[in-house]
Amino acid sequence: MTKRGRPKLAQPPKIYFIKLRLYPGQDDDLIAFLAGVPWRLRTAAVKGALRTGNLSTRLDGLPADDDLAEALDRLMV
Repeated sequence: MTKRGRPKLAQPPKIYFIKLRLYPGQDDDLIAFLAGVPWRLRTAAVKGALRTGNLSTRLDGLPADDDLAEALDRLMV
């Protein structure tokens, strides 16, 4: 029988829970960065920014959340 899904990793992941408080006037660059990232891609965008030190992640051409939800709904029919 073939197992489905992603194979188990040799090492378990390290999980970090981070809560940010960003203040208008002080953190406008970070607020703008996160506001331009769909919620489902925020982890990837933050990881990319941490790795590169660059907040200008390009997200052009990504589907809108509503379009993605509609496509998923059509799959479920």
